[in-house]
Amino acid sequence: MIIRSKLNNESNTFTDAEAQMLYKQHELVSEFFKRDGSAEIVDSLNTLVETFLFTEEIENVTPEMRVHIANQLRVVTLITKLGETAVRWKA
Repeated sequence: MIIRSKLNNESNTFTDAEAQMLYKQHELVSEFFKRDGSAEIVDSLNTLVETFLFTEEIENVTPEMRVHIANQLRVVTLITKLGETAVRWKA
């Protein structure tokens, strides 16, 4: 099976087992973005974080909350990268 991706503009050959696994991952990502695209998800997370950070009680933000905010930003980055990934499947 040959898989072409926009990430590196080259073709890669995979075993059938690897191709099946990649296809399942592709299906999961596609299903995830059926409801909202990556831009909408990122905008929603950013709004949530900004609202929290700019409240009057910002001095009450604990170190644990800061870790959660950093993790949310990592999720935003991952979602953006997944949303920008396009894979064409060729037999």
